[in-house]
Amino acid sequence: MLPPEVFERNPWQLMWLIPHLAIIAASISALLLTNIHWGYRLLLAVAIGHSYGCLMYLAHEILHGTVVKNGTLQNWLSGICMLPYCISPEHWKAWHNRSHHCHTSKTGRDPDSFGDVYMNRKAPFAKFTTKLAPGSGYLRSWFFMGFWFSFHALVTLFVHSKVFEYWKPAQRRKQLALFSAMVAFWAGVGYAVGPYNFAFVYLLPMVVANCVQMFYISTNHLFCDETQEENDPLINSLTVSTPRWVSWLHLNFGYHVEHHVMPYANSKHAPTIQAALKEHFGTRYHEMPLQQALRVLYETPPVHLSRQELVDMRTGIVYSTLGPNGELPHVVDQVAVPVRPRKRVKNRPAAVDVPVTETPQEDGEQNRAA
Repeated sequence: MLPPEVFERNPWQLMWLIPHLAIIAASISALLLTNIHWGYRLLLAVAIGHSYGCLMYLAHEILHGTVVKNGTLQNWLSGICMLPYCISPEHWKAWHNRSHHCHTSKTGRDPDSFGDVYMNRKAPFAKFTTKLAPGSGYLRSWFFMGFWFSFHALVTLFVHSKVFEYWKPAQRRKQLALFSAMVAFWAGVGYAVGPYNFAFVYLLPMVVANCVQMFYISTNHLFCDETQEENDPLINSLTVSTPRWVSWLHLNFGYHVEHHVMPYANSKHAPTIQAALKEHFGTRYHEMPLQQALRVLYETPPVHLSRQELVDMRTGIVYSTLGPNGELPHVVDQVAVPVRPRKRVKNRPAAVDVPVTETPQEDGEQNRAA
């Protein structure tokens, strides 16, 4: 259903380096060489942060191999783009390309998932991070967008990568050394420009850059079905729509079902892939405006009680995930607190025909049985 050009690389996407590096350089020069009002400094910090975030989108494309073929060139170009986040190319490929894409919405294995009830009961660190997540009901969750991407990069480097053995010991030491070198670079910048200027050159821009990333990333999977056994992007992923000019500026990053179906197709071709998915799968394809997705995200808890249920760990209120035809999450049940995992019902062997005797049940018992 797709034309051959969908599978071609798009080296012209590298042209995005020019305006974003120019914006960063010009804004930093204005911050350091002039005495402009702090209000204008805030605007420049926002411009720098937005360009940091957009360069991360470009690095994402480069490391999926959709821009240039040469691996060394991929590493150098993406390394420049990801320097503000202190993420190395191999760190990103292990975290995003291999762990997230291969195990999307699989508890534990997907580093970008907040997991299920069992993980949140047994792993203290998971319990801690869940309280930071949108929909958790904690005040701290409202700061999530401004810091999570940078914080999560540390979690994947120091925790998840070790638990799931992303690298051999020597490779791990190399990744830690690269991280230390990038941190040292930014520490040197801070020392050279002073704390006041560093706040506008790096700290405030990184809050903006984190928001640029997390507005999309957090809405792409968190209230979709958990997929432990299969990895189906029509079930575990959501495309979020934005105005056409925003989508163009952000390299079509909101086309996320398309990206998970074909991660090695350049984002330029995402609308073509979207049209084919809609034609072939109809209402099984899920799409939602970004503003609505953000609202749903904060109204829906992040922890899975079962494949198609999310639960508020504080109150025990149970919500459905995004429905098979795009139905919005809504309250379906309530369980006792402290919340315990659902008991899994084993399937009977297909060859055994067991008669079922129906008995009257109250409405509440029927719900619990379901």
